Amino acid sequence: MSRRRLALFAVAAVLVLLFGGRWVALRYTEHVWFAELGQGARFRALFLRSVLWQAALFLAALAWYAAHTLAVYRSIGSVHLPRRLGGLEIDEAVPGRVLRGIALGVAGLLALATTYTFNDLGDYVALARHAAPFRLSEPVLQQDAAFYLATLPLLELLQLLAMISVLLATAISVGLYALTGSFTVTRRRLRITPHARTHVVVLLGALALVLAWGFHLDAYETVAGGGHHEGALTGVDRVVRIPASSALSLIALVVAAGSVLSLRWIRPALLLSLWATFGVAAVLGRLVIPVLADAWGAAANPTLQQTIAQYTDGFSRAGFGLLDLPVHNVGAGELRAESTAALEEAVQGVYAWSGEREIPARLLEEAGGDTSHTRVWTVSPVAVQAGGHERPAALAVSQTDPGAMARLVPRPRWTPLHRGAFAWAGEPVLIEAGLRTGALQYLASPGAADPAPTDTPVRRVQGRVRFLPRIAELGVVGPDESTFEEQGPGVMLGTFPRRLLLAWALQSPPLLDDHTSNADRILYWRDLPTRLARLYPFAAFDPARAVLAGGRLIWVADGYLMSGRFPLAEHVRWHGDDVNYLAAPYVVSVDAVNGLTRFFLRPGASAFAVSVAEAALAAPLAPDSMAPALRQELRYPTGLLGAQAAMIARRGIDGPGGAPWSLAWADSSAAGRDAALVQPTLAFIALEPPRVQAWQIVPLTDAAGTRLAGLLAASATAAGVPQLRVLRTDGPAAITPLAAISRIAATPLVQAAVAAAGSEAGSHRGRLFVVPAGGGLVYGQALYAPARTNEPFRMTTLVLLSGARLGLGADARTAVRSLMRGEGEGMSALITGEEMAQAQAAFLALDSARGAGDWERFGRAWSALRRALHLEAARAGARP
Repeated sequence: MSRRRLALFAVAAVLVLLFGGRWVALRYTEHVWFAELGQGARFRALFLRSVLWQAALFLAALAWYAAHTLAVYRSIGSVHLPRRLGGLEIDEAVPGRVLRGIALGVAGLLALATTYTFNDLGDYVALARHAAPFRLSEPVLQQDAAFYLATLPLLELLQLLAMISVLLATAISVGLYALTGSFTVTRRRLRITPHARTHVVVLLGALALVLAWGFHLDAYETVAGGGHHEGALTGVDRVVRIPASSALSLIALVVAAGSVLSLRWIRPALLLSLWATFGVAAVLGRLVIPVLADAWGAAANPTLQQTIAQYTDGFSRAGFGLLDLPVHNVGAGELRAESTAALEEAVQGVYAWSGEREIPARLLEEAGGDTSHTRVWTVSPVAVQAGGHERPAALAVSQTDPGAMARLVPRPRWTPLHRGAFAWAGEPVLIEAGLRTGALQYLASPGAADPAPTDTPVRRVQGRVRFLPRIAELGVVGPDESTFEEQGPGVMLGTFPRRLLLAWALQSPPLLDDHTSNADRILYWRDLPTRLARLYPFAAFDPARAVLAGGRLIWVADGYLMSGRFPLAEHVRWHGDDVNYLAAPYVVSVDAVNGLTRFFLRPGASAFAVSVAEAALAAPLAPDSMAPALRQELRYPTGLLGAQAAMIARRGIDGPGGAPWSLAWADSSAAGRDAALVQPTLAFIALEPPRVQAWQIVPLTDAAGTRLAGLLAASATAAGVPQLRVLRTDGPAAITPLAAISRIAATPLVQAAVAAAGSEAGSHRGRLFVVPAGGGLVYGQALYAPARTNEPFRMTTLVLLSGARLGLGADARTAVRSLMRGEGEGMSALITGEEMAQAQAAFLALDSARGAGDWERFGRAWSALRRALHLEAARAGARP
């Protein structure tokens, strides 16, 4: 063997070892991870399916590209390359086998690139094969909705594959013919050999067939969310664009046939005229005629417009599960004195940090004494029993922030990060989350009749919390952490070859040295975002929240199916994508200690959702297999609620032709808003007496933004069945949230309360909430301020507004009683003078600080009271 061949062989071996070995290590790592979760058979089936489809695609692409490169090779007589031999320069013929090898090599590279680009083809095929009928047919092209959600994406992918293959084959063939002299320009005329002409014409015929296929799919794509009104059909779509797509498809078929027939009657002018006619027809049918029809109102037939509006309204609601939506009326007038108890009960049930996610995390960080800021908190709303009623609480778990640890200088060693204290979550704590001022109050237990304050966090689970809700690095579990009852989780490191493959795939060299041993178990992909993305890539998931079920800490995540291909429906912006179909049929639970992962169907899930999961070989568990304690903790999916609120805001609730509504964002503009960013208010209230349950409430205004049109309230029954209600408001007292914020901010007593509670770090107005209670509506807002600079914000005052009344207090009870007495808006009308309003606010802050035992804030409020009553000036004037 020559040195040149030996060197080439060595380079090829190194490349195969690097890339092939890395691929083997990754596949092995995935396999043992799935096997540790009890899903080894599923991984093998998915892997085999993927490999078979990729192999079939590679062979088909190789045959296609090789047919064209070898066709070019056959047109080559001989190729001579200059070579210097001694002092002479001679032309040496290139052997035919070398040229043939080059042709096959080019075809192989193109086939590999095509296979890599379309490596998920098998998943699309499986989805189209397994998809269950949706039982909802659109009236334009008479196709079931499942065709658009499952089959149309496969057809689009195949058409794109065919288009890219034809264009690449054409480009490669034309380029090779130009290099070999089959294409030449002589005296400004293009000369082409008969062999090259035949090859190019065949490719043009194939291109015309692919374009005909594309135009045929255009009609379905227009119906499937491709309309020109927020994704929905317009009159021009129905009358012009869809028929034009069908006509262009027929024209493309004629062009394909004419191109092939031109091989027998070689008429370049005929071929050029066919393609020129096709190009003009495509421009007219796709661009010019539809634009002119839009401008001239050619499809403004009232009957057609009404029919399309009915289609759009019905399918837009169906795509988000809004058909047969219950509507109830709720008053918005003055509260009666006898409704005080009901109002107090409702306000006490409001979760304090709805829309204020950073505040509880900062308070917990301060209470734990974490000055390094290397840990992040996941705070999940839960309910506790207090005084015979459910009250809001928060279950909080801290974990190490990998980004913050990477910024530390010096960086902690590997062992503390991956098997020491930094690797695991902190002890879960349960804190009160009602609307009250003062320091955090830790609860003794989630089931206590009367929550008892303690000075330290309370441990809730036995064992380390190893599986985390946020991104986390790998962890190592030692053999001493296994017990007789429960073996430690993770993949056993075992022998050196296994450790080598795991270290290579995970890019973690310490798995090979004395940082670990063969008896250790390694936890990787243990955070919920990575874990769920690998196990169930067909679904999207909400951030995980913590629940206590059966004495275990469980992470629960709601799973979604989404698509932008639901027929005749408008789009909603959701997590950066335009979707017109969104459902939440799945629930995933992960045990925080041992990692047991279970995939459930939510009660009421459709057969289509089941078929999508089965297409990915993920057999979901029936809803009744969920433990009762876990089922009771199910909530309405927040991401779905945001999308539904956005669609209701666009369509209203009165059907086609009814007045649209608008989402009540925190500012005056909703343009370009993402529905996934909607933050509902969470309240544990008896919206449907007598059961108190967790309701998520989203306010909706009329389209003009002049009044509160209604509230969208969502919850789940005791069996976990989602339920959605629209509470339509009546009366002029239903002001918008923005108007309520302005009215609260303009009240002198509130301004004085802000000034009294302020500090050098400023103050913060919480997110306004609206709660139906006592036969009316109550608007509420919490005021926050830090005790000192660089300290977290604490609630200093709760402001309530209803009608013309406004009240302030340190908690729900005092604020409601202040509201019923009219100590805000009403008092300012009876007592004139800004100083008296400031004195009232200072006194309320003083009383609030005394009740909370916050003596530093008590001192600031005392000083504010003295200033308001001019006692400081009087004392200064009395001095000699």
